[in-house]
Amino acid sequence: MCAKCVELDERSVHYAALARTITDRQTVDGMAQLIAEHEAQKRKLHPEPKE
Repeated sequence: MCAKCVELDERSVHYAALARTITDRQTVDGMAQLIAEHEAQKRKLHPEPKE
């Protein structure tokens, strides 16, 4: 994994851990959106080869 992907994974893990301790639905939804954006950025950096 490249350094950028490692950074994105670390942020995603951090947000997921925070989301487990927060009860505010709007905040949890925002963190879920950030995690989804990180996953999209990783796919953009390393697209799967087309067959």
